[in-house]
Amino acid sequence: TADVAYLHILHTNDIHGGIVPSRATFINPDFPPMMGGGAYIASYVDEVRAQCDSTGEEMLLIDAGDIYQGTPIGNYETGTFVMEWMNAVGYDMMTLGNHDFDDGAENALRLCRMAEFPVVCCNFVEDGTGEIPEPVLPYVMYDLQGVKIAFIGIDTPDTYGLVDPSLMEGYLLRNSRQAVEEWMGKAREAGADAVILVSHLGQPFDPDRYLQRVYSAWEEGEEYTKDFAYNNAELTAMVPGIDVIVSGHIHVGFRQPWVSPDNHTVVVQGYANGTGIGHIRLAYDIETGAFLGYDLPRGEEYISLFHDEFWPQPQIAAMIEEMRETAEQGMDRVIGQAAEEIPRGPAEHPLGRLIADAMLWKTGADVALMNRGGIRAAIPRGPITPRIVYQAIPFEEDLYMLEVTGAELREILEVGMQGRRRDMEIGGLTADRNQAAPEGGKMENVMVGEEPLHPGSTYRFVTTGYLSQGNVGYEIMLEHEAEYLGITLMDAVTDYIAEHSPLTPDMNIRIRWIDEPR
Repeated sequence: TADVAYLHILHTNDIHGGIVPSRATFINPDFPPMMGGGAYIASYVDEVRAQCDSTGEEMLLIDAGDIYQGTPIGNYETGTFVMEWMNAVGYDMMTLGNHDFDDGAENALRLCRMAEFPVVCCNFVEDGTGEIPEPVLPYVMYDLQGVKIAFIGIDTPDTYGLVDPSLMEGYLLRNSRQAVEEWMGKAREAGADAVILVSHLGQPFDPDRYLQRVYSAWEEGEEYTKDFAYNNAELTAMVPGIDVIVSGHIHVGFRQPWVSPDNHTVVVQGYANGTGIGHIRLAYDIETGAFLGYDLPRGEEYISLFHDEFWPQPQIAAMIEEMRETAEQGMDRVIGQAAEEIPRGPAEHPLGRLIADAMLWKTGADVALMNRGGIRAAIPRGPITPRIVYQAIPFEEDLYMLEVTGAELREILEVGMQGRRRDMEIGGLTADRNQAAPEGGKMENVMVGEEPLHPGSTYRFVTTGYLSQGNVGYEIMLEHEAEYLGITLMDAVTDYIAEHSPLTPDMNIRIRWIDEPR
């Protein structure tokens, strides 16, 4: 009707350099169908743009952060190719994700300057001044036939624990709730009728569990706080007045939007790695600026771009192929064989054990530690190429050696016995993990090789630069001098595979949990 304005929002998140098509091994590991990629996203965007041009409706293409880290084409020149692709496709805005800072705040700002569209992030500020660094904006105001919609960007403050702190020097990520409330107020003062959040806080697959925590705090007359960043579900309970959240960070796609029971905020989020695109149509009352609701033009909010259903955009496909050839030289030579899949998982897993063993083998260390979050894909059955290894460990880590006493090694590893994000993939060591014991004393029956751990002995301990720099709670490592070995994790693993092929998964658990079910 004439008094209703329609806005199509197309959105991506956590592309992680996935502008080259990927194989949908989750459907069929032996004959995976092809899906996604930048040329297929571009084709879908072009189609909806053309439809909107003919109907008089409007469209915005938005990304919710983590654009480049994770593929050869993504990591080439630290995100340059992905930003060139985003410009070519015609993105209208994006926010920053934690991985967009993996090569430092200055590189994130370089990518923002490359962008031919606004980058919105209201809680990324200069340390000292509290100002948002140019060219980043807290929000952009979009005029939808007279309805003024403020699109406010937000990144997870957890970025601090996920990025080498020295790379963030001079910058801060403020508390997300405070920043959103402040900039919502400023946007309303500037005339905004409506607010849409472009969020890298993440929408969990079980939002009700988080809402219950908020309600429990309220029932006790307390404000809800937590040690880690709020997610979108929590934010929707605490902050009224947000119509829609376009989300990224947690790699879970929702076929239907989630609607907050408290403030009726509509939350959408897609899967990762450029495998598809989200599409929602919002309706606004032109006279009052009120958000009237939404519909889903394709029946589902997240559209997986399978190649047997969608076509690539030819010019973009040619551009990506040229980029791929530059970035992927030598990635498809066969270096070994996997007799069966080497899986990963939510607890200690075979691929983690293989990677830790490769670190030991390559460096001659006694004990190796890899963080689980740095392992992003399984190694499938069959021929193994550098590309397959890269997909498993995409973060281009260097290896570092620490010389520690047995007592110091135990102290470091006890950190890995604590809660969130600190669990471990270990090599050269076995132990029992007694969850009933107090913090700092959970490891029992610790063996290094065939010998019991001796507090006074010296051990060579190898880990990644990421962990040696005190990330994900391992600040204790900063108390020790870490020697740069000039060996990359990628080299250690590819050389190990070449030497030890054919590979089978090691199913022997190295940290055995007792007094608590796994």
